[in-house]
Parts: sequence; C-alpha cells; structure tokens
Amino acid sequence: MRVAITGASGFIGRHVVQHILEEVGRSSFSDRSFLIVRALASSDAGLARCKEWWPEVESVMLYDAWGAVMQDALEDVDVLVHLGWSSVPAVAERDPQKDQQQNVAAGLRLLEALSNAKVRRVVFLSSGGTVYGPVSDGPIVEDTIARPNTAYGISKLLFEQYVRLHAQRNGMESIVLRPGNVYGDPWPRSRPQGVVEHWLACILADRPIELWSDLAVTRDFIHIDDMVDAVMRSLFIPASDALVNVGTGKGTSLGRLLEVMQSITGKSVVTELRGASPAIIPVNVLDPGRAEGLLGFRARVGLEAGVASLWQRIVSVQALK
Repeated sequence: MRVAITGASGFIGRHVVQHILEEVGRSSFSDRSFLIVRALASSDAGLARCKEWWPEVESVMLYDAWGAVMQDALEDVDVLVHLGWSSVPAVAERDPQKDQQQNVAAGLRLLEALSNAKVRRVVFLSSGGTVYGPVSDGPIVEDTIARPNTAYGISKLLFEQYVRLHAQRNGMESIVLRPGNVYGDPWPRSRPQGVVEHWLACILADRPIELWSDLAVTRDFIHIDDMVDAVMRSLFIPASDALVNVGTGKGTSLGRLLEVMQSITGKSVVTELRGASPAIIPVNVLDPGRAEGLLGFRARVGLEAGVASLWQRIVSVQALK
C-alpha cells in the first residue's frame, strides 16, 4: 500500500510519517500490505524539512507555482491522508475568505486530482473541536447536527461534505476523522495553536500565563500518540464512507489543566487575566463510541501521563538550544 500524506511537515503529519517508518516490517503490520509513504509538501520550506528529516522518503511538492496539483505527486497512490491545512482557528477568523481559498478551493482541486489518479481512499482530518459548535449536552456523538460558529469550523465542515460527495461520485472511499484538542508537540510552532504546549512553554520560561477566557472552559485533550493510532487504523478499516470522532470522552477544564501542570512541573503557575469574554465554545467533549466500534480505537494516554511526557520533552528540546 502506498500512502501519501499532505501536511507531512506539520505537527500531526510528521508524527504519522515517523510512525509508519518505525512500524513498517514490524509484527503489527504482519497481516497487512507493505506500507510505503510519500510526503507531500505545499511549500519549499516544508519540502526542505521533509527531505532533511527523512532522506529515505519520497518527498515531493503537491502544487505548482500557479496552485495546480502536480499530478505526478499522486501517481500510484492508494490512500491519501489529507492533514494539510493552511490556517488555525484564530487565523481563519481574521480572514475567512483567504481560509476558503487556501483550504476549501485548493482542496477541491486536490479531490479532482485524486480521481484522475484513481486513488482508492482519502482520509481527511477535520475538527471535532469546532465543527459541532456549542453543544449543551455531551459527550458529542457524530450524529449531532453540526452548527459551527467559527470560520475554521465552517471551512472544515464544508470540506468534509465535499470529500464525501466527491468520493461517492467517483468510487472512492472516504474516512473523515474529527479529533478533539490534539497535544504533545515539544517543538515551538510558528502558528498560534496548542494551549497545552503554549502554557508549558510559559511555565518553563517563568512567564505568566495569559488567560483570555474562563477557566471553566472544557476541552477533550487527546495525545498525539493516540491521534496517530487513529490515523493508522483509518488506513485499513473496511469502510467506504465513515465519519468518526477521535477523542477520549473525558472533558478537562482549563482550571484542571493548570493544576495538572503545576503538579507535574513543580513550579508555581502565575496567571494574568487578559479578558473575560464568554468562550465561543464553552464545552467540547467527544463521544468515542464509534471510534472504538469501527476503528477498534481507544485513547490510551491519560492527561497526566501525556502532559508529564510532553514536559520532559520540552525541557529536553530547550536544553539542546
């Protein structure tokens, strides 16, 4: 099986690629076809990172200088894992039109190219944290009517629909994953995303943590190792059209998150209140039942263990600088 991955140089993408490279040939894949990975980059910088990290991997540009999909990039691909997305919630909110152009419109060109290349399956990483919008009852099941109240959530939901429609019309299989708040990246990010990573970086630097919303805001935090596990399982499940939450089913308030961090780091956590506006989505917790039934997936990394592991890695990365 040849698997191509967009966004391979991003947070989730690089963990997926690395996992495939480490697992190929091991017993966990003994009953599956041999996996070959191709990293698809959308920028020169992303391509350079992929080639530096994985010299043994075929890394190619996905788009040409005019934004057209390079058809050769999809040659002989069986499954595309579409992780590439040019915006985060805050960025999409500032410029929804640009978000639509760079992600939805570009994604439509990608779907057309997939059909031309006879790709069998597309796995799309959506956003369980934003597509549902505010939901009073939880955990949230996939059949809940999605009413996103952010530009980011609207774009993700819209592209979900295009993925499923295009797949149905062109004989492809589509797997849409809706993850909660994925964390576990020890490396600094250029884009403003990741409350767990950001807060731990502040604690390490002895900087106050700026609070822009109520500490009662609750999220479903899922560790990157679990997220990668869900992606890998989505490559093989016998399904032609699936929509699956990827979460823990357990909500953690920001207040509780601070307590966990203080306990793990052994440092006093200083906070500064910068705003008191109501959260756009006060509570978001995903029901994991379908993921367990369809993917055989269950989140295994608890919050305390995940944060502790991340803290150790952030400290180690800082020591290398």
